[in-house]
Order: sequence, then C-alpha cells, then structure tokens
Amino acid sequence: MKLTREGKRFFLATILIGFAAFNTGNNLIFLILSMMLSFLVLSLAVLTLNMHRLTLRITQDQPVYAQRTSRISITLTNRKQSLAAYSIRVLAPGEENDGVLFPKVPGASEISSAFPVRFRKRGQYQFGSFSVESTFPFILLSRKTDCPVEGGILVYPEIRDIERMLPDPVGKTHEFSYINNRSSDEFSRIREFRYGDDWRKIHWKASAKTGEFMVMEYAEEESKRMTIVFDNLKPRDAEAFEKSVSFAASTAERLIAEGYFVRVMTCRKLIPFGTGREHLFKILDVFALIEGQDSWECPASSRPEGFTILILNSEESPLRKYHALSDRVFYASDL
Repeated sequence: MKLTREGKRFFLATILIGFAAFNTGNNLIFLILSMMLSFLVLSLAVLTLNMHRLTLRITQDQPVYAQRTSRISITLTNRKQSLAAYSIRVLAPGEENDGVLFPKVPGASEISSAFPVRFRKRGQYQFGSFSVESTFPFILLSRKTDCPVEGGILVYPEIRDIERMLPDPVGKTHEFSYINNRSSDEFSRIREFRYGDDWRKIHWKASAKTGEFMVMEYAEEESKRMTIVFDNLKPRDAEAFEKSVSFAASTAERLIAEGYFVRVMTCRKLIPFGTGREHLFKILDVFALIEGQDSWECPASSRPEGFTILILNSEESPLRKYHALSDRVFYASDL
C-alpha cells in the first residue's frame, strides 16, 4: 500500500489543514480536517475490500515464440458473492508494459482479456503470481498484491530467417529428386517396421509371412524424408546452444511448410517422420524444453534416413560419427 501522486498532495494538504485547525481552534477547519481524514480511512478500507478474493487464470490462445510479441488470455475472477471489483490492473511478472485494465468485475463472475507479452527466452513459464494493482475508489492510495494464478505459458524457440544459411535444403541433384514426377500416392515398397512408423500403414499379409511387422511406403514419403540430428550432448556455450536450438526449430518449420516429412533425433528424444502443422508443434514442444544431456540414448537406428541435416555443438562432439552420413552439417558456433 502506498500513496499515489494525488494521494501525496492530499496528505500534505491534510497536514496543513491540521496545523491550521490546532493553531486557530476554528470548528469549521476542524470539520474539514475530520472530513479529509475520513477520506483517507475510507480509501484504505474500500481498497482492501476491493482487491479481496481475486484470482487469475492464464490461457495460451496462440503459439508464443521467443523474441516475438504475442497475446495471451487473462481471466480475472471475482469470488466475492455480491460486491464488484473496480479498476483492477494486471501486470505480468518481468514484463515491461502497462498491463491490462479491468474497469469492473461483477461479484461471482469472471472477465477475460487479451494481453500482449514478449518473452526473451524459450521454456515453460509457470507463473506463481501476477501483480494486481488498484487505486479505487479515490486514487489516493495504490495497492499492489500478488494474485494466485492457474496455468502457464510454453514459449517456443525464436523462429529466424534461415534462407542465407539454408538456401536450398535438398538441391536439384539430390538422389531422391528422380521421384518428383511420380504420383504422391504411388506405392513404392514394403519394408520392415521402424520406430516411429504409423501403425495404420502396416501390411498385415506381408507381416504374417515374415513373422515381423512390415509397413507400406509411398513415393512421396520416400522422396521427401528429412532427418534433423540435433546435438545436445554437454553443450559448452549456452549462448551458442540457444542459437542452435533456434536454428533447428526454424529449419523444421521451413521444411514442414515446404511439404517435407521431417524427423528429429536428439539425445533421448525421437520425433518420427511426419508433416503438417500438428507435427510441427510436436517438434517445437521438444525444442522449447530441450536441455543438455550426458549421453546419446536416442531410440532410433544409428544411421539417419533420408536427406540428413546435422547440427553439432562443436567439432569435438561425439556425434561427429554422423558427419559422413549427413548431407548438410552445421556448427553451433557458426549460427
């Protein structure tokens, strides 16, 4: 609780009126002094009651990316049964902004509003509390308190323009380019089931004959397979690691936008081949929370499939064994 600029002036005027009243003994000035003091007491009592039993709920209406202004939804709930809450301003922790103002929230109800935010880093933001502020009713006192918050925000890595670093992901001379003229739904072959394959594509007759799961593969999938091998083994430079995460996420976003079937391999994580917006966010979910690991335990074959992009932390990385099997190699220090 603190005095506002107007409150400081009012409090100073109250002190001066008090001196005048005690020096002159004039009853009218005493009456004015008592009225001003009652305004201060009433302001304190009403402000405390106004901010009682308020809660917040945070929801993510759209994807939130680092270094990009996004909008989240804030729902303010007034749990007082009959008393409304007035002039409530909500401020996000660590964010420099004017917040969002709720002029009136009736009793036993809730009101939602969109809120612009900008996060500097990726990750999971679990808010224990937001700052809730009000100057109701006379703008003499301002009170800022922490309000319990439900929910959190998942911030994806920064999506950058990678045209300069990756102008042509595959190239016209790639060995798979010969299939470009074939129909996208043309059957290509039957092969053994691999980790991450779609169970709906299992060829049951072939599986019964061989005694192992066999899947059907089509021309489009064979020609547009892209594997991103991301090195998160004991990163030495935190800043370079964050740049490599951003580059990997940006690469996946671009490839999926161009219709490729993208697979991502990291330590202890494998996102199987897939395409489309839903698959993109499966990948972004991994990169939003990815951290350095001590060992490579990816549940996949040792040999990458399709056109392979390798992103290494350093030239001494143990994942250099994929260098000869990769079509493009990038180092975190160069990103």
